[in-house]
Formats: sequence, C-alpha cells, structure tokens
Amino acid sequence: MPSKQARFETFKADAAPFFFYIDVLPLDLTQYEIPHHITMLKSLRSNSIMPIPLRVDRVYNGEPSILVRPREPVTFPIGENWVYINPIPFLNLGIEKLIYLTETRASIEFTSSLKVEDVNRWWNSTRMHYSKLKYIEEDFAAFLKAYIYTVVKAELDSEDLNEAAIKYCELVREICEKRINQNQILVEVKGKERIKRLYKMKEGKVFETRFKRATKDLLYPDFVDIEIMNHENMQLLNNEEKVKIKTQVKQYIPLLFYDDLLECMLQNIAILENEEGEIISPSSLIEKDIVVVLEDEPPKSNRYSWFQDFNEININKIMNSFEPTFPYDLK
Repeated sequence: MPSKQARFETFKADAAPFFFYIDVLPLDLTQYEIPHHITMLKSLRSNSIMPIPLRVDRVYNGEPSILVRPREPVTFPIGENWVYINPIPFLNLGIEKLIYLTETRASIEFTSSLKVEDVNRWWNSTRMHYSKLKYIEEDFAAFLKAYIYTVVKAELDSEDLNEAAIKYCELVREICEKRINQNQILVEVKGKERIKRLYKMKEGKVFETRFKRATKDLLYPDFVDIEIMNHENMQLLNNEEKVKIKTQVKQYIPLLFYDDLLECMLQNIAILENEEGEIISPSSLIEKDIVVVLEDEPPKSNRYSWFQDFNEININKIMNSFEPTFPYDLK
C-alpha cells in the first residue's frame, strides 16, 4: 500500500507518459537555494540525459506512468561506423536524474524525502506498461539520431562541439515547431488510428494592465486518448503476431512534450550562440556504453531494443547514491 504522507495531486485519467532527451548543457544550479540540493545536483553535472515531461509527481507518489518506447533500435551511421543508443544504461542515467530532481522538488514541497518503496512501486509498474504513441516515438528517436549526427559526430571527428550543439538544438527545435504548427497527433486505440489535434485556439479575456482587459486568441492544450497495455513479457508487445493483452484507455496532453522541449532548445541556442555555456561532452556517454560506436552494423538482436522489462535498472542502488534531505523520514 502507498505510504501515508503528503502527496502530489494527480488524476486517475492521466496516463502520464514521459521519455528522456539528451541535453547539451548541465543543470542550472542557480535556481536551487538549499545547500544539500546543490551538492546533490552537482554530482549530475556530467549527466546529460533529461526527463520530459518531469513527472516527479508519479515518482514521489509511487504511481505508474508510461515510458515512451521507440519501436526500433535508435541508430545512425557515421562514416563506416554505426552508432547506437543503448537503452538500459541510457534509461538508468535518466532515471537517476529524475529521482534526484524528485527528491529536491518533494523535499521543498512537502519537507519530506523520497521513500525507496514508493520509487520501486512507480518503476516496477511503469516498466511493464506500453502505449502506442507512434508520432512521439518517432520524434524522440529523431531527437536521439540528431544528437548522434551532430554532437557525437563532432566528438568522433574532433570538430567544434559548440557548433555541433547549436546544430543539434536547432534540429530538435525544428521538429518540435513542425509538430506544433501541424497541430496533429496520431492516436492508436483498440486497433483504430485517428488523427487528433494538439490544441485549440479560443478567444479569451486577458489583463494587459491591472485595470485593462483585452481579447486575445488563447491556446488550450487538448487531451487525447492513450491505450495502455501491461504485459510481463515486453518483447511480445512489439511482435507482429496478435497477443491478447488486457488494456485500459486513459488520456494525456501530447503538447507537453513539444512545448517543454521547444522552450529548452530555444534557451540552449541563446546560451550557446553567446558562447556562455559549458557543453557536456558526449565522451561520458561513450565511456558509459550509452552511446555505442560499432565498426559494423550488428546482427539483429534484442540488445538495443526498447521492448525490454528493464529489470536491470537498480532503483535501490540509485536511492543509496545520495543522502536524503530529511533522513529521519526513512527511519
């Protein structure tokens, strides 16, 4: 049973899908004031994998969310080499950052630390869920390929990392802007495909000054349906053969992915163009076997598949890697 404690407000109908992207700049620690949090997050300065949206609510509450899973291994050729994203260490580093950020947020919000049983409950349910999110899966695979094509290539070829980082951010920005401008997302539910909009525009009243209101077009994000599948063998979910799986339909806001990431990329571009940022070298991802450079295209195997149960990810180890803000809560 969930721990009896203050909790983030969540909604049962919200499926809470999320994924990770690779950032090129370290966390901005100036937004944190508590010394313990700053010390914690300094250890993540070389961790370039960022969760989006930041579902600290589900992690802290111990409630399930949906991990976006690219349907094919993420790879891109560079010269005679093939570069792959290795899912297990990629997710391990991303989840580490998500847990650290949840600890900082929750300890400020509730003056309470994360509990390992809640985080394990969240991950053990999340890792066995899957939803078909074709456009988002394809776009996030494209983001990772863009990183390989620009930043990883620059590292391997000893080229300018700052220019490569700007190019990467611009590619991601273009994908986000295109999706937002098209205002379309594919919904796959109960074997049927439909195109839904990301948002609608409506006239609304806004205060331009304290005593003056004006009528403007306002953007309202749309909720769209998402079918959630839960299976003990994730490999079967990507099999072309029909597998009988019990499903449930919830909703989510797809605009969150693109709007949040677009804002991040615009900020990055502004910093990088002024040569103010300290770029995170992709060498650390290569050293940690997250970015894998192979001389030949490997034979087909499940090593780089995203349809795994990811039971190798050790939540207890991550939780033991930092001191809780309020250790007395864990007694």
